[in-house]
This record gives sequence, structure tokens and C-alpha cells, in this order.
Amino acid sequence: MTNLILCGGSGTRLWPLSRPEMPKQFYPLFSGRSLFEMTVDRNKELADHFYVASNLLQMGLATEQMAKCGVADFGSLVEPVGRNTAPAIALACLALAAAGKAEELVLVTPSDHLMTKPADYERAVKRAGELAAQGYLVTFGINPTSPDTGFGYIEAKGENLVSFREKPDLATAKAYLESGRYFWNSGMFVFRAGVFLAELQKHSPEVYRACRAATTVTHEAMMAIPSISIDYAVMEKTTLGKVVACDPGWSDLGSFDALYEDTEPRNDGNRWLESDPPIFIDAKNNLVAGGGRKVALVGVEDLIVVDTPDALLIVKRGDSQKVKDVVTVLKAEKSSMVDK
Repeated sequence: MTNLILCGGSGTRLWPLSRPEMPKQFYPLFSGRSLFEMTVDRNKELADHFYVASNLLQMGLATEQMAKCGVADFGSLVEPVGRNTAPAIALACLALAAAGKAEELVLVTPSDHLMTKPADYERAVKRAGELAAQGYLVTFGINPTSPDTGFGYIEAKGENLVSFREKPDLATAKAYLESGRYFWNSGMFVFRAGVFLAELQKHSPEVYRACRAATTVTHEAMMAIPSISIDYAVMEKTTLGKVVACDPGWSDLGSFDALYEDTEPRNDGNRWLESDPPIFIDAKNNLVAGGGRKVALVGVEDLIVVDTPDALLIVKRGDSQKVKDVVTVLKAEKSSMVDK
């Protein structure tokens, strides 16, 4: 099995920690370890090989952190411009097929997700591998713990994939949970490289042809490939879809509120990421991230404070999704702090 790690995105919802030069998947969020390193470590016992898809800037970070994880040899796809998940997966599978590995099982994982239940994760991957070996395209459905409106959903009947659903409103999300048939869309997959390519050719032939034509991954060749997700290109159309439902302690860490929930509480519910603890006086249930300066919180509750050398973010817990609005303003200002 080959673990294809997708490193796209710069994690702007975790600005100012996450920047173009150090996106969230490479930032040492948990005891000095990054989400990328944790992804590699949990898949080392499950996969025989690794393949990393990223842009040029992130590939240097990936190579450095791969070495920290003890992995010196891995395949790589350096994308001059991102074209979403389907082309990245297709180009990696084409490389495997060209190397005589069309039958290789490919475990596709984002680089920036957290799993806190390794045994449950391992069981899910092994079951997905069994189904993929039979010729199915397998996705992972996360057992929902709340009617979250920030995730896409997957509908399943047993292990059979029924449909993909966009992010719902609250009433719809509640109905999904009550039905017991819907799961959060994890963005993880397992399939044989050749089976995926055959289904891509069948259901999105223009994407398949453009990827086949990109014999060298130049900017021009990538721009000729339609930008499309694997869900739209293949998974919503295939008749070979399967779902493995699981509860691996999954989080996509898509906001500082999510980071708060996945960080260990200390005194009075306060949490922090750095080794040097902040000072809390009559302060409760706050998150402090960043470093380099001593941070003190006095008489405040439910705040998220992110301190970096050139930017300070203070947001009330529950409102951290609005950080994307800050990023929008910075983009309008053409700030170097965010992607253009």
C-alpha cells in the first residue's frame, strides 16, 4: 500500500499561525510535532511507501519532516499550480501505473487532519484495504458527534455508498444525525491505482486526458487540467463506491475553536500550545497560541489569543470561523501574510 499525502492548502482559517511559508500542516501544534509528521507516523505501519503531492514551497518542508519521521525515500508530485484533489490523485496514480504498480493500493490522506484513536483508525484502514482489493473505491465516513454544518456528509446503506451531500444547514444536519445513515466526509480514500484511473476515464474523461497529457508537470500542463475534486470527478458518479464508517477521533482542525477542543485543558480550563506557559489570573477557558513573548491574561474568559512576531489575533471562542474574514481583508490589501 502507498500512502498518498495531499498537502494542498495553506490553512488560512488558522491565520496568523498558518502562513504560505508555514501552513498549518507543518506547524508544530502538538508537543513540537506537526500534523504532517503525525500523518506519516500513523501510516508508517500501514503503508509500504509514501507519495507526497504539494507545491514547491511545501515540498521542502515535507522532505525535512519526512526525514524527522525516519522516511528518506518517497515519491513526490510538485504541483506548479493546484488543480484540486482529482488531478493530484490521478497524476500520482499515473506515476504508479507507469512504474508497473497499477494494482497498488493507494491510501489517500490529507496532511492536516488529527486522529486521536489509532486503533480505530488502523481497523478502518485495514477494512478499506480489503474492500479496495476487491476492486472498490472506498471512502471513510466519520461517525458524527454533532449536527455540524461545517462538514460535507456521506450517505451510506451499510457499506454501500449512496450519495455525497454538501455542507447542510442546521435543520438538515440534525435530520442527518437522526437518520443514522449519514457520516462526515473525511476526504480519505483507498483504491487500486488502476481502478481509480479507469473510473476517472469513464466519468471525467476530460480530466483523465489532460492528466495523461501532462507528461511533465509544468505550469502550462497543469493549467490545462480542469480543477475538480475527487468527489465531483469520480466518487459521486461511480457505481463502485463503498463506505467504511469509523470513529478514529478525527478532526480537520479547521478553526481555532477546533484546535481548542483538541488541546489538553490545564488550570481553569485554559489551554496553550507552547512549552512556556502563559500567565492566567482570574482567567478561564482560554487558548493561547504563538510564542516568543510572555502572554498574560487577566480577568477574561473564552478568548483565543494568537501571538506572532508580526500579527496578533484576539477572537472570542465560538467566533473563530470569522478569521477567514480577516484573511479576506488582508488579501484585498495585498498583504504578504496570506496567499494572493
